[in-house]
Amino acid sequence: MRKLNVAATVIAAVMLAAALPPAASAATQIDAGVAVAVPSVTDPSPTPHVDDFVRPEPPAGRAKSEYTYVSAPLAGTMKTTLLTVQLADKSAAATDDAVPMDAAKASISAAKGYWRSATSGRVDISLVETRTRHKSAARSSQSPGEIADIVTAELGWKQNPYTALVMFIPGAYLNNGAAGMTYSNGNIGGRIVMPQNSRLTTPVLTHEFGHALGMDHANSLQCGSGAADVASGPFAGFADSTCTIRPYGDNLDLMGISHWDLMPVISASFWEMGRFGNGDEIANLGTISSPRNVTLKPWAGSGANRAAKFTDPKSGEVYYLELRAPAGYDAGIATGGNRGVKITQQGGGNSSILLPPNTRPFAGYYSNTQAWQEGQTFTTHAGTKVSIESVSNSAATLTIRPPGAPATGSFDRANPSVTSSGAYLKVDGWAVDPSKSSASTQAHVYVTAPNGTQTGYALTADEARPDVNSALGISGNHGFRSSIAVKAAGTYQACAYAIGAAGNTALGCRKATFTGTPAAEGFLDSVSTEMESGQPKLKLRGWAVDRGTPAASIPVHVYVTTPDGVTTGRAFTADQTRTDVNRAFGITGRHGFAVTLPATQTGDYRVCAYGISVSAFAAAPNSPLGCQTVTAAAADYPRGYLDSADFTNAKPSAALRVAGWSYDVGTPAKSIPIHLYVTSPDGSTKVVTTTANLPRPDVNAAMKISGSHGYRTSIPVTQTGNHRVCAYGIAVTAFTKGNAFLGCKDIRTTAAAAPVGYVDDARIDASNPSAVVRVSGWSLEQATPSASNDVHVYVTGPDGKSTGYAFTANQARDDVNAALSVSGRHGYKVSIPITRSGQYRVCAYGIWVSPLNEGNTLLGCRDLTAAAASAPTGYLDTVSLTGTSASRSVTASGWTVDPSFPSRSVPVNVSVRFPNGTSKTFKSTTNVARPDVNAALRISGIHGYRTVVPISSRGKYTVCASSPGITVLTTGVSQLGCKAITY
Repeated sequence: MRKLNVAATVIAAVMLAAALPPAASAATQIDAGVAVAVPSVTDPSPTPHVDDFVRPEPPAGRAKSEYTYVSAPLAGTMKTTLLTVQLADKSAAATDDAVPMDAAKASISAAKGYWRSATSGRVDISLVETRTRHKSAARSSQSPGEIADIVTAELGWKQNPYTALVMFIPGAYLNNGAAGMTYSNGNIGGRIVMPQNSRLTTPVLTHEFGHALGMDHANSLQCGSGAADVASGPFAGFADSTCTIRPYGDNLDLMGISHWDLMPVISASFWEMGRFGNGDEIANLGTISSPRNVTLKPWAGSGANRAAKFTDPKSGEVYYLELRAPAGYDAGIATGGNRGVKITQQGGGNSSILLPPNTRPFAGYYSNTQAWQEGQTFTTHAGTKVSIESVSNSAATLTIRPPGAPATGSFDRANPSVTSSGAYLKVDGWAVDPSKSSASTQAHVYVTAPNGTQTGYALTADEARPDVNSALGISGNHGFRSSIAVKAAGTYQACAYAIGAAGNTALGCRKATFTGTPAAEGFLDSVSTEMESGQPKLKLRGWAVDRGTPAASIPVHVYVTTPDGVTTGRAFTADQTRTDVNRAFGITGRHGFAVTLPATQTGDYRVCAYGISVSAFAAAPNSPLGCQTVTAAAADYPRGYLDSADFTNAKPSAALRVAGWSYDVGTPAKSIPIHLYVTSPDGSTKVVTTTANLPRPDVNAAMKISGSHGYRTSIPVTQTGNHRVCAYGIAVTAFTKGNAFLGCKDIRTTAAAAPVGYVDDARIDASNPSAVVRVSGWSLEQATPSASNDVHVYVTGPDGKSTGYAFTANQARDDVNAALSVSGRHGYKVSIPITRSGQYRVCAYGIWVSPLNEGNTLLGCRDLTAAAASAPTGYLDTVSLTGTSASRSVTASGWTVDPSFPSRSVPVNVSVRFPNGTSKTFKSTTNVARPDVNAALRISGIHGYRTVVPISSRGKYTVCASSPGITVLTTGVSQLGCKAITY
């Protein structure tokens, strides 16, 4: 059994603190949910090792070993019976004062929340029964176990898995000095005896439920020697005779000694024994065979892999690492020396053992130095080291190294070497890992360049070093050697480290200096401003040479500071021919530069150039070639004129016609924009843009320029009155004094007078079957007398609905032209179909031609009457059976005439009702000569009809004839008669 102190083998137990002060700076963590009085408690001081957890010992023949007390994660609801007990020697009032039921329920609720959190909701605590003041025969003078047995028997309660009986009795502490006791038969659950309510009640009750879930106590290692870890041995279970187990010694664990109000998280060793959480909170690092870097997150937080465990490669013992930081349930306790990395192991009997930085006995019940701090190193008794590298409230970083001596070696040399192929820092030395002395290990070399940049190189020490083998009495290859390329002159520092499983060793640092070639040289010969394609440019010219690589064309960096103070850098290459430079230096290659840069502002530009060295070991990375200041001046304003602006009032729109010319002095061949500002009679102004891109040879000849510089445009207007047009030539040259005013013109716009005209005639023409309204007259717009304008005719019918018709007055009217002294065609003569008789009103309007006008003109209206035509006359003369017995027909014969058009044939409809009740109509036209009718009515034309209808059924047939006539103004359909016949 791992480090089991024989003095504690009876049953692991914890005395839950008597009148103990709260932890320093602890914030109140427990909220009981009700306001209850908390009686004062004092330290009974019987013994600091009262056992508060009793359960049967394993059978004598059963081997004791460290074990996980559950094989699967806990899951279930602890069905709890809660009662306050009125002992035989206590009154009801004393019982209620000491153990109020509301306070007891609040403590159970807090315990429920704690264990639900620890088990990710798998374990719950549920009150199935509560009893207030259970009257018992037990007395306060009896032991807690005797009281528990008596009350249990009185209730007939039996412990089954996941059942608990919680009994509160009066008294500051139980008479054995404990603040709570748990009795269990070995199953999950048990009986819990609690004294009267105090600030210890909730932490203690939660602790006791931990016993009910199978956990013993959170103890700590205590050694007079102060050893942080010790092997098992003959001295009370330890190899060090000064060491023992301090029960309850872990006050950073709920299962250790209790605190007022606070309930810290159970340790990772308990967490894994009981299969708490989700099962992924503790990262298993396995057996440590090489250095491992580990990051811990706050153990009282959430998330996977926030703690870790590892196995010592020599002893096989398992250690748990967790960060105790002020978070969650650790908020009020993980402070001072208890904020840091906590290290524990599983102990015997389902207990845990804390391994603090100092294991010497401490006074009182609490220690504030139980966590390892940044910079400290914990070493297992077998030699594995855990170095704490950083600690914060959010994370801790540490390194675990296996036991054994760290690597050793020597950094022999770091020498500069420059050849035709490049420059190198040559390093060599040796390195040995004592844990594997015959194997080649690694050496790490970190090189810091002259500019401060550090680069690491991993080298394998696998070259023969017989001198090392002879001196150390080992075999294998352990020398390292490398040539590390360098790119710049200056002093380099190289530091080497021997890499080993148990730790790395610094082998020292060495410096090497590389001598550089001369810096680049050259000159900024000139800086000037020029116009190029209408744009101002900066022209730079100069040369640059790197003497270390004289044939190379090297980079040149140019920095231009504009008049507003902004500096911009550009990179170029000095790759143009400069024979004068080559001749002066006796070199070859192309070393000149000629650069053109845009200039966007007027004013002073400052230009500075630098030659950039390309040789690996130039004495300086760049050299100034000089600075110069140049002034960029602005071009003059554009020139031009607003030649004309007049008004036109013709389709498609009334408009101002504007024309003129303009060009930019800085870019004279380019056509430039023109902006026209048009102010209307209502005072509003709009901007119209156009381009001066029309040929103006007169301007080009006068100004001695080329290009197209004329402009002409039309601007639609919708208002009458004074308009003002002002023109501006817009500069396109980058450096210019501004835009040019080309002039203004005032133009008056007037509306054309409304059209004139007349409705000469309007009448109904029913001389044909399709009746029409005939309208004639004339119209014209005098402002545009040669144009034929539109005429709109509106016809309102007998039903009151009006319909409009559009025509054009484009017929000759010489009389109108003569009377008004105009030309053109201005007459109209139109026909509009109508379909019914009655009163009609006809109105004609002359429609404007000019877009800006005074409106349309009513030319006149006429009221007309369309008389109804007479209905057709006629007769159904005969209905007879015709045909043979195999093919019979009914034949209808008669005549009909439309009085309005007596010489024309008219439609006839013959309807037959069959014996089965169905009817069918047969349409035809009078096509049979009836001279008798013509003679009688003194008319001409064909007016007879004969309709043959095939039949097949016997019975009565009814035949009727009718005629709708042919005129659209008819009063309706005329019935010509009906006759019946039987077959």
